Amino acid sequence: SAQPGVVPKKLLHWKKVPMKNVEGSLWAEKSVASSDITEHSNELVKLFFEDPNKTKPGKKAGAGTEGGGKKPKVVQLLDLKRANNIAITLSRFKLSNAEIKQAILKLDSTTLTFDHLQMLLTLLPTSDEMKMLKAYKGDHDMLGVSERFLLTMARIPKVEARVQGFIFKLEFNSRKDDLKDKVTLMASTAKKVMDSTKLKGILEITLALGNFMNSGHSLGNAQGCSIESLLMLSGIRAGTNKKITLMHYLAALVATKEPHLLDFAHELRGCKEAAAMAVGALRLELAQLLQCGDELAKTLADIAMPREGKKELDGSTSTFIQIMTEFHEGAKIDLEELQAKMNVMDSRFQALAAYFGEDAKNFNPNDFFAHVNSFVEQFEKSLAEMRQFQKEKPKTSDGKEESMMGLFT
Repeated sequence: SAQPGVVPKKLLHWKKVPMKNVEGSLWAEKSVASSDITEHSNELVKLFFEDPNKTKPGKKAGAGTEGGGKKPKVVQLLDLKRANNIAITLSRFKLSNAEIKQAILKLDSTTLTFDHLQMLLTLLPTSDEMKMLKAYKGDHDMLGVSERFLLTMARIPKVEARVQGFIFKLEFNSRKDDLKDKVTLMASTAKKVMDSTKLKGILEITLALGNFMNSGHSLGNAQGCSIESLLMLSGIRAGTNKKITLMHYLAALVATKEPHLLDFAHELRGCKEAAAMAVGALRLELAQLLQCGDELAKTLADIAMPREGKKELDGSTSTFIQIMTEFHEGAKIDLEELQAKMNVMDSRFQALAAYFGEDAKNFNPNDFFAHVNSFVEQFEKSLAEMRQFQKEKPKTSDGKEESMMGLFT
């Protein structure tokens, strides 16, 4: 069988689907048994991998070794699949075990990039592997490549927590800034919609049209209507001309009677983008950042205690604590500011629901912004079509275009 330490002859340079996109996709669940290729490991290694230490063609076996004796057998503690996965991934690092260890201890992001750290998380020894390595009393130099790597990682106190903290430090600013921008956009969009006097004017005209249509019915004499119900105007067609809808009529009425309201869409920029930013995802992201901050604080507290048999911390641990404590203090302030902005956003949403008479308990900001954006798009489309109808209509006796409202007579 193939031994650990082999590397692929050529990497498969595909584009990985981000972990956050996996849930709900076709990759989330396995549907065919053949996706487990464990039984083909040996065959794949034989076909597509090579041992970089293997004697090259033309070089005599045993050359450069005293006596050319038989190479001692490597001790394998891991199952073949796990050992091969570790060896293959390590081959991409192009670093020795000692270099990886030092980069973790010193938080060296030049040596270990964010992508390296993400891969490293999958390679760290599990609790069972820790026990297995501890129980091994043989010569460590006889262990396989993967086993020696795990042994090196096992000697780093709180290694998994350190790597996770390292990752959090590297990605924090980009995640924080992205969340801040999105929360700010949501809050400002809510305010712009509430402050839009032109939208208010158009809604007043729309309400009047709707009440006229519903006169004599229990639906009539409404004091207001939901934003979602505005989209129904495009579905109400004229009996004499099926191309004409109540939305066309609204657009023509506004263009004729209140033309200063026609550019109301300018005040509502951001609704389309805000509709696509799931509020739940924003809150979850903040919760995850806060949780990462809490976990980092716990890690710092844990490793600040000298290990058994030692009266003081070693230099690398002191360096880790100093760098990460400084980072954590800054991140804590940033997260408090983010929480404050999130609170402002939530209060704006409450005010938005109240302002438009929506049910506050069931108010969904994303749906609301989507409905506003759809109303704007439908209105502008209907207005453009009415202007086209106007151009196609024969001119009046004095050579002027027919008035837009005149198109309905």
